[in-house]
Amino acid sequence: MLEMKACGLCGTDLAKLFQPQASAGVRLGHEFAGVVRAVGPEVIRFAPGDRVTAAHHVPCGSCWACRHGSESMCPQFKATNVDPCGFAELIRIPRLHVERVAFRLPDAMTYEEASFTEPLACAVRAVERSQVLPGDRIAVVGAGGMGLLIAQALLARGADAIVLDIAEKRLALARELGVRAAANPAAAGVRKTLTDLTDGAGVDGVVLTVVNAGILEDAQRAVRAGGRINVFAGAVEGARLAMDLVDLYHRELTVVSTYSSTPATLAEAHALLAERRVRVSPLISHRLPLDAFDEGVRLQREGLATKVIYHP
Repeated sequence: MLEMKACGLCGTDLAKLFQPQASAGVRLGHEFAGVVRAVGPEVIRFAPGDRVTAAHHVPCGSCWACRHGSESMCPQFKATNVDPCGFAELIRIPRLHVERVAFRLPDAMTYEEASFTEPLACAVRAVERSQVLPGDRIAVVGAGGMGLLIAQALLARGADAIVLDIAEKRLALARELGVRAAANPAAAGVRKTLTDLTDGAGVDGVVLTVVNAGILEDAQRAVRAGGRINVFAGAVEGARLAMDLVDLYHRELTVVSTYSSTPATLAEAHALLAERRVRVSPLISHRLPLDAFDEGVRLQREGLATKVIYHP
């Protein structure tokens, strides 16, 4: 049993709340950290008083999806969860989670920092699925909370991140976090902005944290031959994207998507936070009590927040 001390609001929480098929009883909140208040008789990894963070889903590790590196497609993955959710004063962490996706906080790590373990793990997985190598120049389109985590994960991997956003405040934050090239593509467009920043060579890959037909087309034209496009963003139900298949074929481009994290990327993310190789405190724009949940949702929906963290 975990007493929640910090829980972040994620874009997927908003999607669950406002999607047309949203239903009562949906579980919200999966970016949490807290202190252990009680443990079951078989728990040996943790004890009351330990400060812990955990993920909400656990793959089986042995099915086809898990064996092929798609753990988030494992049937068990979405079937598992914490109880009742992260936005609760007390959270029950099941045995599987305790064994495979729970981490003790180092003394220097705050609860707020630890609550970024899961979203940072998603960012790390996006970098992995983009097959990024040290020295690669990777564009991140969108400098929201996830875009800035992906940018830092790229830097930690030794890559050069280029961040695009239309909000100057977010671009300034990207620079503060170590991104050397942060630009507003509103005037020139995504394609020209990226080709200009790379002296016409094109980027080695693009990670899209916002997506529509125009952005995808620009990303395809801005990626060098053999490059990769990673769709790291949801879309409205029924959305369709068209691509130039002749160009896709002749230039051997690869299009992938990234959904959620894995036990391995959770461990890597937790280590990056512990080693201070990724900074997350500057991303927190609003701190609110749980009883102001609706206010945090409003701020996030209206684009007024980079990251909302709730406290009990």
